[in-house]
Amino acid sequence: MKHGYVIDSNVLFSAFISGKNVYRLLFSEYTIYLPDFAFLELEKYKQRILKKTKLNEHEFQEFALKLLSNVTVIPSMLISQSVLKRAYQLCRDIDEKDTVFIAAAIEFDLTLITNDKALYFSLQKLNFTKIALLSDIIGNLAAANKPKLP
Repeated sequence: MKHGYVIDSNVLFSAFISGKNVYRLLFSEYTIYLPDFAFLELEKYKQRILKKTKLNEHEFQEFALKLLSNVTVIPSMLISQSVLKRAYQLCRDIDEKDTVFIAAAIEFDLTLITNDKALYFSLQKLNFTKIALLSDIIGNLAAANKPKLP
């Protein structure tokens, strides 16, 4: 069984904006979970992503379908109110918009991947350890997928 991770919006946006193959590898090697809220954010910033990537609407759709084909969406109704409250308590002084991502990680006992170093270090100080930096995950993934010399 593949290892699963929740990714937050900044990881999702990085995947779209950079278009690097390492993101496709990340999304294919691991089971990636996204709270449904992430798609609202993606839609909100879609024009900015199109502008940065210089993709047209059709190219964006094709890339999105390939990238997100193996993503498991977590409907908000599956996250309990008690877990949402706990997640809010953890991130209220950091960034409230991260509540749903932290809640998904807690609810489903998954690790959250983020690019947000302030979030990462702040949560570590609060003894929330189900979080990893994207750079660490990608580093491990790249090392594991290096071709072996005979």
